[in-house]
Amino acid sequence: MSSSVCILYKWPECWGLPSLSPACIQAEAYLRLAGIQFAVEACPTSSSSPTGQLPALERDAFISPAEPDEFAAADGVLAYAKKHLKDLDAHLSLAQRADLLAFTSLVENRLNVATLMTCWCEPRGFAEMKKAAYGNKLPFPLSQLIPWSKQREVRRRLPPHVEPDQAFADAAAVLDALADRLRSNGAAFFFGSAPSSLDALLAGHLLFYRVSPAAAPVLQDKVLSQPVLCEYLDRLLGRHFALPATPRAALEQAAAAGGSGGAAPSWSDAARGQKKSPPPKVEPSAAELTFRRHSTYWLLGAGAAVAAYVLLSGRYIQFATLLEHAAEGADDDDDDGDDDDGGDE
Repeated sequence: MSSSVCILYKWPECWGLPSLSPACIQAEAYLRLAGIQFAVEACPTSSSSPTGQLPALERDAFISPAEPDEFAAADGVLAYAKKHLKDLDAHLSLAQRADLLAFTSLVENRLNVATLMTCWCEPRGFAEMKKAAYGNKLPFPLSQLIPWSKQREVRRRLPPHVEPDQAFADAAAVLDALADRLRSNGAAFFFGSAPSSLDALLAGHLLFYRVSPAAAPVLQDKVLSQPVLCEYLDRLLGRHFALPATPRAALEQAAAAGGSGGAAPSWSDAARGQKKSPPPKVEPSAAELTFRRHSTYWLLGAGAAVAAYVLLSGRYIQFATLLEHAAEGADDDDDDGDDDDGGDE
């Protein structure tokens, strides 16, 4: 394993989870299960990521490729970590590798679809995700336009003619199959005493279903009704998520302190220090400043477009002119009336 520290860009923590995004939890779970040194950059929006998508991984000159959706981005992070850092599946037998492909396919084709539907297509889940992901972080109208655009993008990428009820039923059947397999092997992880990439994929979905208010009730009830799934999650959390992830700012601060004459703190030292004291105030990154500047330009441009439409279309000007003529006509009538009254006298 390389001594270089990876930077994981992810959605912030929420609901007591490592991230509000199941895909970001998957990426972080793989790094934790593999024992890879990494720090996190919690991004307020996906545009704060160097790829424009979350999660994303940066290591030296490498940045994970831009992907069309968050689960594809998580797959890219896992693929890089598996090839260049540590392969969690190296210990699997041929039979286990066949099972890995089968269950991974179920996760990608059933759980991914159900999770995206509950987050972005169901009214209750969409309201919770919108509040958690964007809240008051964006100015109006971006606070409405960006979630709506994300919802449209997700709907466009989902399989056609798949209703939410059917997607949730398919996902519930997968959860039953996973519970049966864990119950039969009685091991700490899905394929025995050592973790695999499948454990990272499952962590994202199962933790989200169990805790998040955005999860469909049928999926949340299914996880909670299976003690073997809850025990499996508790082992993962207890063994690999006990310490909070090291913020990138804390790691850079520790590196700067090491370069000032003292011994350079290790990555684990930075993690322990983060647990004891609150993180330092982080100045906005260049990407965040660029995003804010572009948001201001967008609002100014929208205001200019509305003003130009009002001035150049002529509709509102003509309407105002008609009102003025009507008022002048009324004044003339009043004047004529006064003259007539004077003549009668």
